[in-house]
Amino acid sequence: MTAPSDDPVVRCHVVAPTADDLRAFVDEVQPDIGCRPVARRSAEGLAIDVYLQRSRLDAARGARSAAAVTLEEVEDVTANWQSRREEVGRGDRFAARGVVPRGLGRKE
Repeated sequence: MTAPSDDPVVRCHVVAPTADDLRAFVDEVQPDIGCRPVARRSAEGLAIDVYLQRSRLDAARGARSAAAVTLEEVEDVTANWQSRREEVGRGDRFAARGVVPRGLGRKE
């Protein structure tokens, strides 16, 4: 997930009373729903986590279909992503023969 640091990506929890209401919201707003979205039953209906850039959050809240859902901001995933990125080492982890690589790596 890549986004400019001046427009962070926010994970939001969306709850709708019916599958049709949830589907209408996702169709209208078109958030990033991840690779395998799973709507889970909750006391209020169906819930799903979606990802939106902060600049699109107000538009999502103002969408026609948003009246039927509850949209809760959970976390700024861009900040988390940037801090996790600092954990990734530099260089070739496999350069030294016979040594097991440590830490996070990057697929090339």
